[in-house]
Amino acid sequence: MSPTVRSAEGAAGVEWRFEPWRERPLRAAAALTVGVLALLAPAYLPIACRLDDQGVARRIGWGWERRGWEAVRRARLDEQGVYVTPLRAGGPLEPFRGLMLPLPRRPDPELLAAVRAGLHSHGH
Repeated sequence: MSPTVRSAEGAAGVEWRFEPWRERPLRAAAALTVGVLALLAPAYLPIACRLDDQGVARRIGWGWERRGWEAVRRARLDEQGVYVTPLRAGGPLEPFRGLMLPLPRRPDPELLAAVRAGLHSHGH
């Protein structure tokens, strides 16, 4: 597309459109691949989980995601792991606001006891 020269209220400007798929298809495909892999990271990267006096956290790759106890309104422990959320009741935003700390398929009984004690000591 060729540039379009526009005049808005006496001010001249230049407007154009850049389409990565047409101009740089390999770079666009690489960016899309990286984005998809980042979205799917919890499915294939190891996850480090922590429950302490400050709150709960998980690390996927290089970044930590943390929820302080002051922000946690609900928490549950089930066979999949520890789930915490800042919402008092479920709703459409819950999948985006909650944090799941997955447990191993066959968790050690000492781990489960420590997680239960940690949740209980913070009122959950």
